[in-house]
Amino acid sequence: MAQTRVLEPKAEAEDEFALEQRLYEESLKTLDEGQVLVGTIVAKSNDELLVDIGGKSEGVVTGRELSSGMSISEMKIGDTLEVLVYRIDSDGDGTMYLSEKRARGLKTWEKVLEAHEHNEAINATVTQVVKGGVLVDLGMRGFVPASQIRRHPVGNLDELVGKQLRLKVIDLDHKRRRVVLSQRVVLEEELNQKKQELLSTLAAGQIREGTVVRLADFGAFVDLGGIDGLIHNSELSWLRIKHPSEVVKIGDKVQVEIMKFDQDAKKVSLSLKHSLDDPWKSVPESLTEGSVAAATLIKVTANYLLVELFPGVTAMVPKSEFEAQDAPSPGDTVTVKLLSINVAGRRITASLLKASGTSETDPDIAPYLSAPETDAPPPATGVADESAEETSEQPT
Repeated sequence: MAQTRVLEPKAEAEDEFALEQRLYEESLKTLDEGQVLVGTIVAKSNDELLVDIGGKSEGVVTGRELSSGMSISEMKIGDTLEVLVYRIDSDGDGTMYLSEKRARGLKTWEKVLEAHEHNEAINATVTQVVKGGVLVDLGMRGFVPASQIRRHPVGNLDELVGKQLRLKVIDLDHKRRRVVLSQRVVLEEELNQKKQELLSTLAAGQIREGTVVRLADFGAFVDLGGIDGLIHNSELSWLRIKHPSEVVKIGDKVQVEIMKFDQDAKKVSLSLKHSLDDPWKSVPESLTEGSVAAATLIKVTANYLLVELFPGVTAMVPKSEFEAQDAPSPGDTVTVKLLSINVAGRRITASLLKASGTSETDPDIAPYLSAPETDAPPPATGVADESAEETSEQPT
């Protein structure tokens, strides 16, 4: 009996120890490599953190397993960390090695896959310039080719370091967990959306603000906010100009009038003249038929001369009203007599010969000087033919 009484407490102690050992081993079995858990920092040293991940289990996080920008010195006991169990030392004392960096990378990969599946944009910061593009921090590393950063070529890639890009996934390597991204795709999608919104609101006669984005010999292109429109040279100024640079420069903000809009072709014709004073408004007060005025010769042809009476207002001198063999040169100042003035049609006919008093009134042109202005075409004479040719030379 005495032996029985002595052995019973020992057996109970052994049973209790075995139970605790079994429970501990079972708790370890619930933790597998690759699991992501939330733990609490319970101790720290200069180069390691001890993290309680539940189930009477604690694991080690070294400084190398923290994400960029994090350091052990900044961590505090009681702080929580999301960690991944990346190795369990089953041959030794069962130490679990944890990684905050890998946990973050895994979750990021899942977010990247989800964003790719739903065609959603991701924000990421440029961390480094490499050959052919830049690296970005998504929570994992991503690559953006230089051609995919903007819609137009990027000059100095170093200027992008530290800046945030809006990106979409364009290529994935599931095995290596590598991702290639593009901001250009995002920008082009946004531009196309703006174009569609703008196309639905454009109409002839509207006044819109735009930015001059390109100059050509024949006019200036203006960005209206997703769609480029053209201001032809004839619509840039009431004056005669040879190149749009005489009026505007790239980057100028301009108020333009929509003259014509072809929605199918997505072509917009614009005018800048509407915002400028029309010089023809002053013609009735400044010029009268039969008066003599000084003018500048701006064009010489075999059939007519074109003279500028004052900026923006021109007159046509038919071949019967000047001596072809003694015709002045472009840029010369000449004296002309105003034979007819049609403000509505923006046409003035003048004479060099009558201004000098060396010619009688030509019987072919006399009917036009005395007859009232009408919309009917003039008789079929050489003067009428010359006037028709001049129509394209004077502002309309």
